[in-house]
Amino acid sequence: MPFTANAAYDRVLADDRNYHIVFLVVGGLFTLLLLLLCVFSWKRFKRAPRRTFERRTYLSFGTASLFLLLFMAVALWANVTSVANPRKTLSGTTFSPLGEAWIRAGSAQISPQLQLAIDDRLAWQRPKAVICAVLLVAFVTLTGYLWRTLIRRSTTGRPVRLMLCAGVLSAVASLLLMLMVIGNTEGALAPLTLTVIYG
Repeated sequence: MPFTANAAYDRVLADDRNYHIVFLVVGGLFTLLLLLLCVFSWKRFKRAPRRTFERRTYLSFGTASLFLLLFMAVALWANVTSVANPRKTLSGTTFSPLGEAWIRAGSAQISPQLQLAIDDRLAWQRPKAVICAVLLVAFVTLTGYLWRTLIRRSTTGRPVRLMLCAGVLSAVASLLLMLMVIGNTEGALAPLTLTVIYG
């Protein structure tokens, strides 16, 4: 149900714009890092000897990072449109009873109940953003170490099946943590919109 323009709704629109700007900054940084990984992987792929584990590894990382780049490009564009027109982004959104009551009251001053809900959200969202960022650095470091070791050991013919599984799992964990860092950073830096929507 659309709301009549008032100071409270304007504040939600401003916060929603900030929410998407955070995505553009943090997501843009990860997109740049994925681009560097993609270029690095394709260069190494071209240099690697044919029909080797090293060549297949860099092909896999090059292909995966290229698909992730395309996904991030679409997500970044969607967020650009949300920054340009947050009213359209929020149109048709169902708000929580707490958020709807505050918006209908019309005052830009956040109600005590809504402020409490925001504080509760920040109490777990900020630590989660930091913890996910630390874990992301740890898993990216682990992933790099595992795959460098796998490539080095592949030339000696030593069995590396367990390490290969660990390398795949750590790479997948890095991707999931990247998404969690983006989402939790958005929620930590622009909590009003999420709280108005979800309570």
